[in-house]
Amino acid sequence: MKRNILSFDAETNGLYGKPFAVAGIVLAENGTEIARFVGRCPIEKEDWEKEVVINSWVAENVMPQMAGIPEKYGSYKDLLAAFVDFYMAHKEGADVIVHMGVPVEARLFLDARKMDLIGDFDGPFPLIDIAAFPEIGTSVDSYNAKHWITPDPAEFEGGTHNPLYDSVAALNAYKHWVREYLQSWQI
Repeated sequence: MKRNILSFDAETNGLYGKPFAVAGIVLAENGTEIARFVGRCPIEKEDWEKEVVINSWVAENVMPQMAGIPEKYGSYKDLLAAFVDFYMAHKEGADVIVHMGVPVEARLFLDARKMDLIGDFDGPFPLIDIAAFPEIGTSVDSYNAKHWITPDPAEFEGGTHNPLYDSVAALNAYKHWVREYLQSWQI
């Protein structure tokens, strides 16, 4: 059975913070890109915060590289609604993948459900977290470098802190892993 791959990633205001940039890419099994999504909104405060407090690691490492990615959405809800539209249009018949998807990418679907943007059974079932593959583990970048399949950060506005870069990096690792490891298990 031939399947598409939908890979997505988000940037958040700290590991457990609210997402402010989301991207995804859909690839056909033959390698043809079907669709992509990149969106950004202003960083918003959490419900329990009185004002926006930008995480120090995010301020130092992510925000300088995000300058070239325009804030096309006025709020997190608007960004999430646009991503959900992209996701819903492409999830059917696709392997939906992330790398290290908890808590960041999983939050997208929890929030989408709370905001009534998706129904109870619209989430990615299953959501394939490629970090569970021992060969990939917690560093998709190390896996990709070892196999010479690292995307060129210069091709992505913001480099490695563009969630589209991370989506493509995860997609490359997943395609390689499936080809190399699953085929070797055939009896």
